[in-house]
Amino acid sequence: MNHLAKNLKHLRSKRKISQQELADMLSVGRTAVANIEANLANPGHKTLLEIVRIFDISLDELLHRDLSKQLKEVATRDIEKGSGTIIYRPLVITVDDAGEENIVMVDTKAAAGYPTRFLEPEFYKELPAFKLPGTDYRNGTFRCFQIDGDSMQDSLQHGDYVIARFCDDHYKDIREGYIHVVVTNDNVLVKRVINKIDTDGKMYLLSDNDAYPEIAVDADNIKELWYVKSKLSTYMPVKKNDLDKLVGDLTMQLQVLKNRLDNIERN
Repeated sequence: MNHLAKNLKHLRSKRKISQQELADMLSVGRTAVANIEANLANPGHKTLLEIVRIFDISLDELLHRDLSKQLKEVATRDIEKGSGTIIYRPLVITVDDAGEENIVMVDTKAAAGYPTRFLEPEFYKELPAFKLPGTDYRNGTFRCFQIDGDSMQDSLQHGDYVIARFCDDHYKDIREGYIHVVVTNDNVLVKRVINKIDTDGKMYLLSDNDAYPEIAVDADNIKELWYVKSKLSTYMPVKKNDLDKLVGDLTMQLQVLKNRLDNIERN
């Protein structure tokens, strides 16, 4: 269950902060705070992190624990060390009966609603989940996204799935030039990433298909980052020499068939 609305109101009241005062701290309008507390809207990732910073709690506590009943005075481990660094985490995960994380599958239909519903536990109940063997998919949180379109050909085909690991340190976990899943306010994009957040405040997304232009995304517009580790594909390419042999065999068979028909007609 998502306790964000109730917890935000509780934390604000506990600090004796008005909605307008909190809105000023978050650099948003008072209506935005009111809508969050009324459970009418979900904040962006940047706003969530500001709430975490202001009230000195973790994202997990803010979203998944009823703080009106039990408020634990705990900060993230890096803040406790004094670095001031905020650790990014997936806001919602699913687990199996043994308590181990599943890999949730987000197909193209689900991806259309993902940027606006990624905070809702109920949304993930609608999606299939699975596990993969081996240790490669145990150390971290993984999610599976379906490819839509041909912008990443020949690396990825339309309808393929990529399995991606959540970037815990967000921009610091980015691997320059590698394929990532970038969740923005409006879209789920699968692209190669060039990170210029420190210098330009932007991230540049590149397609493998040269027909598609570069996309520049502002840091404030990024909700989640996932590093692609593998793919699931039904596309099975044929080697050129195999294709040439296949065409040659078919041509020969057609010629044999034509000769037989010619003989039948002569007889």
